[in-house]
Amino acid sequence: MSTGAAFGGSGGESGHQPEFELLLRLTEVLCELGCMEDAPGRVQFAGLLGGQLRRQVDIRGVKLREDVVSLVTAALSVAGGEHVLVGVVRILEGAPAGDELDRLIAPAAALAGPLSKEDEKSARVALTRGDLPTVRLRDELAEELVGLDLPDGLTPEQLFAHLLEWNTQWDGLPPVVLLLDLAAHVAPTGEHRLALTAWVDDWVRRAGLTAELAQRRQGRATVVRSPDIPRTLVVAVEPAGDGSTDVVVRTWTNATPGRWDPRPGEPDTIPLTDLGRSVDEALQRGTQRWLVPREPELSRLQEPPAYIEFILPYELLNHDVAGLTFAIGDSLPTPLGLRYGVHLRSLERMRTDNAVVRQQWQRRWAALKQHGISVHPWREADARRLSAWQIALAGESRHTAVLLDAPAGASAQALKSAIAEGIGLAVWDRRGVFEEERREVVTAVFAAVALPVQLPSVIHRMRLNAERGADDAVQYLARNIGFFWDDPTRVVDIQTTDPGDLAS
Repeated sequence: MSTGAAFGGSGGESGHQPEFELLLRLTEVLCELGCMEDAPGRVQFAGLLGGQLRRQVDIRGVKLREDVVSLVTAALSVAGGEHVLVGVVRILEGAPAGDELDRLIAPAAALAGPLSKEDEKSARVALTRGDLPTVRLRDELAEELVGLDLPDGLTPEQLFAHLLEWNTQWDGLPPVVLLLDLAAHVAPTGEHRLALTAWVDDWVRRAGLTAELAQRRQGRATVVRSPDIPRTLVVAVEPAGDGSTDVVVRTWTNATPGRWDPRPGEPDTIPLTDLGRSVDEALQRGTQRWLVPREPELSRLQEPPAYIEFILPYELLNHDVAGLTFAIGDSLPTPLGLRYGVHLRSLERMRTDNAVVRQQWQRRWAALKQHGISVHPWREADARRLSAWQIALAGESRHTAVLLDAPAGASAQALKSAIAEGIGLAVWDRRGVFEEERREVVTAVFAAVALPVQLPSVIHRMRLNAERGADDAVQYLARNIGFFWDDPTRVVDIQTTDPGDLAS
């Protein structure tokens, strides 16, 4: 059973057979995990593992032990892949299970550090010659050391001590040396950059790893930071599936503007009426990272406001999430839409394994960014001929948006069809029928947006003005607008297992 298209790159394959004893130990532990109990869970695990290893991981999805052996073998066939395996277990099964697995592989990583005492001393001197952007350094290092867990909140000197005894990477470069090389990349002063670069260049020359370091630096140079990527709290909500009216809430925080690297929080099962409180708590955790002063390079980005993206199932898309209230300190509660750009995304589409649906989603989004907003019209008569409306949308690839009545009845099915056809932008009047004059207001807003990526900020300003008491037609509509903005380039890892498993 394939988990999807092959991922690019070899991921650092070592070509050797995995050690038999380690293979056996890891297989025994993974066979006991809840995420391995059924075939869909194992397929999800294989997909996430393959994405992190940057190679395709195939399983048959028939026998538990056979699938687990395939997963472990795939991880161990890539140098450092055992750490990636631990990371995937932490995501899908939780930290305790990941820690147990980590203890099994710890003996292989507990080798003496690669730096001599003299190198360690001179490295510390070079590292402390100036201030460094702590959060950015930690995030870029975590991105480079794929699959290895780095604590938050450590200073560069503490990170150095944390990494000092870690074993070398697949290409022979120690994480502590990569720390200094990345520190040179982000250091704000030329003098500090030169000192760090000189130390790293000297060490790799003596270690015979100059070519390997050059390859790392070249790879970093291809990473593009986009001003379109904001600080974001992603909130996925779905019914708990346990017979109650509770919902399961999962959150991710993307703290660094310019780079999409969302980090998951702990899931929670709550009554839907407590959603505002749950989002408030997630915001308090997320803003601890958001409030870190921006580094010079990132501050030059045209940074949009922080966003809250709600990934919702069809039946909750008309829930007034922008109107959820929260309080700062002892102040009165205020709507989320007053402080953050709030928009909606599709849970079903984020979760789909239908390649055609995902391809159409990507193509429509590319057309939106390249050619702008083109609305597929919706009229009262379309509710009586939904099939013709969908066929017309499918036949016109340049259409990138829909304006609909509130998603109920025929309009709900139209929204589902639009999502299936790849539409990433939809607007509706939450109160019900989207009157023609209100459609004209939104169409005028669309026409006034120079770049489609600016639309979430424009909608945020409309909501902000509405809360301030503006009473013109635009702001009156903003109080009741449903804004669907679903970017296929900003995905998160949503579990495909029954949410009732989590609730129970």
